[in-house]
Amino acid sequence: MTPTIPYETRLQDILANVVDIADFNDRVVGAYNTGLAERGLPADDQSARSIIPAGTGALRDFSYIAPDIPEFLSNNCVGCMDCVTQCPDTAILGKVAEPGVLEQRLADITDEDTRKVMSEQWSITNKYYNVLEKKGVGGGKFGIFIDPTKCKGCAECVDACGDHNALRMIRKNDQNMQWYKSAWNMYKTMPETPAKFINEKALSDMMLADRSLLYVGGAGSCMGCGEATALRMMLAATGFLVPDVAWLYFALAQFPIYLLPHLLKPLARRLQQSH
Repeated sequence: MTPTIPYETRLQDILANVVDIADFNDRVVGAYNTGLAERGLPADDQSARSIIPAGTGALRDFSYIAPDIPEFLSNNCVGCMDCVTQCPDTAILGKVAEPGVLEQRLADITDEDTRKVMSEQWSITNKYYNVLEKKGVGGGKFGIFIDPTKCKGCAECVDACGDHNALRMIRKNDQNMQWYKSAWNMYKTMPETPAKFINEKALSDMMLADRSLLYVGGAGSCMGCGEATALRMMLAATGFLVPDVAWLYFALAQFPIYLLPHLLKPLARRLQQSH
């Protein structure tokens, strides 16, 4: 029987002989973020072999690409999450917070004006608040947040929102971009949405769970790319239902099409066993 190689040993081998992840993120991704990649990025053996560490798109900054960005109008939001499921870049996400937890977090914001505006980012919806209050389990406040470094300004989320009119495109400027960064930081630092707010049978609700957010955004795909949305939601569904094999879906895209039926059979059996 082949002995198991410890993870630390395998990682050292990867860093020495395959790709230096920290160097790639700093040198290659950094060059793209500064706009110098095409002019000043030297060729090397890693680039020649097309070796890219996983998840490097998370480091890409697209905030300078589009002139417009979605604005969330919380008073009009019903919590349908259509904007989240339709975004091809994981640039708009939702979260539900326990009122007490949210108030405590808001109390940590020292500037009164900032605290007021940040509080208005959260809304009371029938879906996540009123219905659960009537059931006696306690409702939560719902918020939508836009990552300015991943949004390409395609307005797919605005189209998905439709007549609810909870999203609209506005022109970027230095002041509101700082606000978007602060709001996104609040989203990232708030606790994960509690399980009681997530209906496991609803496609939209699964996007509230951190384990569904496997597609990090930052891809070089076109604005509003439908293929990216399909890939992202496939990964999200797998990550939500079977997180221990979610990585396999993405890996399968690298195999020739005639091999996929043989590779998918054990995965299908694993899914059946889980559900």
